[in-house]
Amino acid sequence: MKPNEPNQGEGDRDADEQYRADVHEFIAKGKVDDAAKDARAFVEREPEAARRAEAAAKRGPHATVEQMIARGRTVVDRLKRALRDRFSTKHHT
Repeated sequence: MKPNEPNQGEGDRDADEQYRADVHEFIAKGKVDDAAKDARAFVEREPEAARRAEAAAKRGPHATVEQMIARGRTVVDRLKRALRDRFSTKHHT
């Protein structure tokens, strides 16, 4: 694969590089302790919500069937509008 190709497959090097840079910046700015305190306060204040959030994070970024259908509809709706706008008679005078 050529390095300037936008589709990098499953191992997206650009996203990995950006993620690592963001993590280093977060650490360098000294934000870790505050984030840890916020997380502890949330867990103590809302333990059940924290458990649900942890379980969702462990499952990863997988959408439910309902979420995928809803997203698909919005994509199709946007595509229909774009095609209608592009090929409508008002643009062809």
